[in-house]
Amino acid sequence: MVPVFFLMALAASMPTSNLDKICQNAKVGALPGQDEASAFQACIADEKTARDQLQQKWRQFSASARVTCAETPGSSFSYVELLTCLEMLSGSEFNKPQTPPVTPSPSTGTTTPDAAGQKP
Repeated sequence: MVPVFFLMALAASMPTSNLDKICQNAKVGALPGQDEASAFQACIADEKTARDQLQQKWRQFSASARVTCAETPGSSFSYVELLTCLEMLSGSEFNKPQTPPVTPSPSTGTTTPDAAGQKP
């Protein structure tokens, strides 16, 4: 019964992580010509942006998605990775219907369907 309670508590509140700890690897992975300090600061900025988005959207994600994507409490995790995982599981931005562009017919100026019955 304890694991169920633990998972429900985890899903209800957004987990927190240590930004300094998350971004230490950015120093090691700095690109040629980029100093470690600017790579670290860029990582911190990205993580803060993702954290802010998560704070705004946390309750919009399903409890099962939150449990699936959240790390074990006390461990370091990336807010960017957590946000990406949640968006992928929920289909956010990925399943938006895309309407094909409508182009006018050269002869009439109206739109005409293509051979499959869709407008070009």
